Amino acid sequence: MDGPRASSLRELRPDDPTRIGRYRIEAKIGEGGMGAVYLGRGEDGRQVAVKVVRAELAGDRTFLARFHDEAANAQRVASFCTAQVLEHGEDLGLAYMVTEYIDGPSLLEHVSENGALSPGMLHGVAVGVAAALVAIHSAGLVHRDLKPSNVLLSISGPRVIDFGIARALDMVSSHTRTGQVVGTPGWIAPEQITTQQVTTAVDVFAWGCLVAYAASGRNPFGQGSFQILAARAVHAEPEVGDLPPSLSGLVQAALRKDPGARPSARELLLALVGGGGEAAVTTELGESWTSPPLAADPSTTARDGASAPSPPRPSPPRPSPQLPPQPQASPQPQASPQPQASPQPQASPQPQVQPQAQPRPQPDPQAQPRPQAQPRHSPMPAAEPATRPAPEQQPTAYAPPPRPWRPPPPGRSRRNTLIAASVAAALVAAAVAGGVYYLNRPSGKTGDAGAKPAAFPSGPLLVRIDTEPGWPKTCHADIGLFTPGGAVRTLVGGPSCDTLPERSPDGRLVAFTRSGGGSTAAWVMNADGTGARKVTDIAGGRVAWSPDGTRLAYMGRQGGAKQIFTIGLRDHKVTQLTDDDSAKDDPMWSPKGRIVFWSKRDGAEQIYTLDPDRPGGAWTRLTRDGVRSVDPEWSPDGSKIAFTRGTSEESAIWTMNADGSAARAVTSGGGHDMDPGWSRDGRWICYVRGATSDPVLHAVRADGTGDRVLTPAGSVLGHPNWA
Repeated sequence: MDGPRASSLRELRPDDPTRIGRYRIEAKIGEGGMGAVYLGRGEDGRQVAVKVVRAELAGDRTFLARFHDEAANAQRVASFCTAQVLEHGEDLGLAYMVTEYIDGPSLLEHVSENGALSPGMLHGVAVGVAAALVAIHSAGLVHRDLKPSNVLLSISGPRVIDFGIARALDMVSSHTRTGQVVGTPGWIAPEQITTQQVTTAVDVFAWGCLVAYAASGRNPFGQGSFQILAARAVHAEPEVGDLPPSLSGLVQAALRKDPGARPSARELLLALVGGGGEAAVTTELGESWTSPPLAADPSTTARDGASAPSPPRPSPPRPSPQLPPQPQASPQPQASPQPQASPQPQASPQPQVQPQAQPRPQPDPQAQPRPQAQPRHSPMPAAEPATRPAPEQQPTAYAPPPRPWRPPPPGRSRRNTLIAASVAAALVAAAVAGGVYYLNRPSGKTGDAGAKPAAFPSGPLLVRIDTEPGWPKTCHADIGLFTPGGAVRTLVGGPSCDTLPERSPDGRLVAFTRSGGGSTAAWVMNADGTGARKVTDIAGGRVAWSPDGTRLAYMGRQGGAKQIFTIGLRDHKVTQLTDDDSAKDDPMWSPKGRIVFWSKRDGAEQIYTLDPDRPGGAWTRLTRDGVRSVDPEWSPDGSKIAFTRGTSEESAIWTMNADGSAARAVTSGGGHDMDPGWSRDGRWICYVRGATSDPVLHAVRADGTGDRVLTPAGSVLGHPNWA
């Protein structure tokens, strides 16, 4: 299904809006103390989350002023590991805020359904949420309500939502009652309960609770009423369970009662990645993150005959270094002192702190209940996990006694400054339109700390040369060679339409698609353009070489549907590999033997592989997020796949491992990026950006850096492929 999973959405009721501002409302995601959250769609087709404030709050001038101020501040937050705030306004008497829609379960949902996170996912959540807090704090905001339902596990990594809006409720005189605390019991810091000044340290405390919960499925302060949880947060020691050594000491430090003794978010991040700056952050996320499984897909399991590939085994956790002593960040006061918590629960119709929902009954009375899952983007408080006896505390790699942070010693400030400046500029070079994604390290040592950036390839590219305008409605194209910074040389031309050149593995031949006279065929020529000859009629699209260069894969028609075939160049033996009625295209043969392609068999275009030596055999689905994914292209060593992801108007070039893991963007998208092709050393990716009628060739390193325009002025080139 394209977009959100049906299980997390609710149909609209008569009293729900059908349009807010520029956005058409399609479904309801959830509801909470501030209002409702809807799935919306913009005029450009982009899905968004629209948070609509309750009518009674929208009539409060104090609240509205604070709400819009905080929404404007939230728009400044770098969109690394967060859901980007797009706009805010008022319509039909309703105040609203629009954010990027993140498709993926919340941490609460995932742990409720699957239990504690694997070591790799746990480390990814710890790093990603810490990075999000650095971005939020760098914008002068405090989240105040960080909890598992506000962390979404997308295909690109953990994303923090609902930051910068809790303070608006805190400032409403007619709706903030004496004894009411903004936050969710089990995740709020002691100083929020005892009405001390709220600083960024409250988010660090919530980070510690969240990581401990993700590792065990239990809140470190147990479950119970607000009064019980508040008392434990203020007086009791947390039960963090059996955390990995690389996290245990950091979590314990984050959960200190004294906010001044906690590390800052940037110090957490430095410790988690070994203090290595932006390269270390992107490397840690890229190596540790495995996207969570989506809802069970019976059709895939039944038809594929095989389950999804297993996630890669995480690297052993590295010992956490001593955090560099540094003063706690001192943001400006975020609010007036908050009133003392009431000894009894308030009977407010929409309290900001509510007793935790009771866990679902379990068949086994000894089993520990898991929390109820909340809808994504929902501001509702998370349900509380059960309490278990505290295990015997084990020595950890980092557990210094509580103390204030002191200025860093000489020689460490520059490293810290990399993170402190801003996440967008210093942590990553990957802030992209519509989201920020973890970058892929290419093969070899490119992307490692201290390694030189990969030099731009010196060889030419095979290209489609448009000799007249009109593509793709009408085609007048030749096949040629283009050397960036040099000339364009035609290899084969004429009145026919020649497109999609593909170099053979040994570089001696070029396959391409020729159309004309009402038919389309696969052709092969020598690398210098001589000896062009027809191989077979096809149903359009590209052709691909087998690893040994003796066969071609192509699209043919059988029974009214396009199917994948192979043909031998010497014996002309034809083998049909697929026989279903789904739309499919872009077959590409891996150097290791499998064929990758896209199909709409399970909804939107998704990427699959199959074994060409087993015609009619099971497919393996690699992308599972329902976002359009096409143009798959194997890296030269067969370890990665580059592909086009997103709607045609806002698509970007992504890469992923051969098993579908570690998917991430390498271009910013938003400009119709498509048709990726790898350089021979696997360190660069060429691609096309812009309208299909006026394409511009680009190239970017496989780690997302060094993006550059290649097309000379006056030339219209497409379908690039390094020769």
